[in-house]
Amino acid sequence: VVSTQSTGDAPENTADSVAAQRAWDNHKKRNDSIITDLFHGQYRSRLECPDCMKVSKIFDPLMYMSVSLPRKEEKIREIDIIWLDPERRRTRYKVITPREGQVIDLLYAAEKVSGLSADRMMLCELSQAIIESTISPTQKLRDIRDGRYSLCIFEREPQLPVIKVYNAYKGYTSYLKYFGNPLIMQIPKKEMSYKEFVLSLYMKMSRYVQLTEEAVQSEETLPFKIKAVNQFGVEQSHDLCDEDDNLSVHMSSGKPVAYIALVWDMDAKDEYFKLDECNAVDYHDSYRTTKARKNEVLLEDCIEMYCKQETLNEDNMWYCPNCKDFKQASKKLDLWRLPKVLVIHLKRFCYSRHWRDKIETMVKFPQHDLSLKKFMLSTDQNHIKYDLRGVVNHYGGLGGGHYTAYCHSVADDKWHVYDDSHVASCTAEKCNSPSAYVLFYTQQEPDRINGSSNGFEPMDVN
Repeated sequence: VVSTQSTGDAPENTADSVAAQRAWDNHKKRNDSIITDLFHGQYRSRLECPDCMKVSKIFDPLMYMSVSLPRKEEKIREIDIIWLDPERRRTRYKVITPREGQVIDLLYAAEKVSGLSADRMMLCELSQAIIESTISPTQKLRDIRDGRYSLCIFEREPQLPVIKVYNAYKGYTSYLKYFGNPLIMQIPKKEMSYKEFVLSLYMKMSRYVQLTEEAVQSEETLPFKIKAVNQFGVEQSHDLCDEDDNLSVHMSSGKPVAYIALVWDMDAKDEYFKLDECNAVDYHDSYRTTKARKNEVLLEDCIEMYCKQETLNEDNMWYCPNCKDFKQASKKLDLWRLPKVLVIHLKRFCYSRHWRDKIETMVKFPQHDLSLKKFMLSTDQNHIKYDLRGVVNHYGGLGGGHYTAYCHSVADDKWHVYDDSHVASCTAEKCNSPSAYVLFYTQQEPDRINGSSNGFEPMDVN
């Protein structure tokens, strides 16, 4: 008799293999049946607190995989990346994102084409030379104001504070006029002298601003004045150099300085600032080659979405035992133990506050040799492959519909379609349709994996 209910939560420093076996043994004690033997596998859920980095690992039974489908509506977006390396020009990409996803989906798409890790990205909306807003990875893609502002990613070091830097001049008025690309400065946590800050600032602009070494040694010889400004570009009464010649990054109110402007002398701007080079853009191959994709996806892509790391939204936060508070933790699923019969549910019905829909996307799934090796955390079952045995179809919409099924018979090694009381033979190719809703796969026998069997053999369920 098992007297206490186990959550599957692994104690810290417990090896995954030990924690997984312990959770599986407890599960089997409570669920010792042919259903468990055939249909149950196991996955690991890993949660990490964004503040204290507390990690929680839970091993739970896997009864079926309910995988999301990309929305049938996709959007191609232009996005620029401004790099930390001052010698690299701004680079322009085109990426494909779902219309109804989160901003993190856009960051992952940018990561795929650029190689820059998503956790080093700060996404902003730009209006010419001004940063209009910074966009959180958890925001909805539909919140992005398409056409009004351009999208730009700034490469940054995680955990360090950011100061946004603009170039400006006054001209013949007292109002600042902005030009060129904005950039960001990150201030290390240790104390920094004002001279060090100016030198770092110049190094960030060295590709398009040519000054002598003497010019950056003193504020009097600089061709610009460094001013604190607010988010709208209006000057603030704050001196960035304190009495000890150190950088002062906090206002008198205690708030950190978030924006500064380099206010250029008009003549010096024309002499030293190479505006064409500052605004120069390198175009990545994706800008030319990215086109709208066909309305079909691979089953492998859906499983990849199922296992992909995500950030929990505000409606589904995790309680961190260290912080004693609910957090938008990062969550990652990995497969650990595979079932004999794998059931995959394609999530074709979508609901939100703003819309509800059935996704008619064609999912291309294999008839034979489905391998989940790339999604497995444990290596014990990497050799396992699956063959398709049945497909449940749904026809219709949200208000009503009709179900049919395709099944492979081990008796005659043929596929059949079941539609109420009507049964007929069909080809295997018929199974792959936009109506496919639930897929049933069975593990291949060892001789089938080795290629010595030409047909399906009945699986031993004993």
